[in-house]
Amino acid sequence: MPDADPTLALALLRAADWFDDALRARLSRDGVRLTRSQAQVFAALDPGGSSIAALARAVGVTRQSMHRTVGELVDLGLLDVGTDPDDARASLVRLTRVGAALVRRAARELREVEAELARRIGARRVAALRDALAADWGPAP
Repeated sequence: MPDADPTLALALLRAADWFDDALRARLSRDGVRLTRSQAQVFAALDPGGSSIAALARAVGVTRQSMHRTVGELVDLGLLDVGTDPDDARASLVRLTRVGAALVRRAARELREVEAELARRIGARRVAALRDALAADWGPAP
């Protein structure tokens, strides 16, 4: 069996880093400075709210680490932690009004970042890449 070529994996990692860096740089123009870990929480957060455990699984970190990151975002006024209406023993992490506005802005910025990628590699290639990746992994949680 021939050795695996790491080129695709490395290219995907670099592309993900490029997207993340570009988004966080755009958000920081107005003083919103998120770490990579903080930004991942927003990508994993269910619109109706998520438990710390679900966020930790989605991002691939420990619950303790997610508690810390969520706490930072609560301190920034972007998230709120309250009681889960379906289970009074559990907590539910939700967006605040300010956090929801940030998510809407991030979505607009991501469209711009994607447009920049289309200018770099072509709209057809971006569409093909989206289709190929969505076929197995689908949209992010």
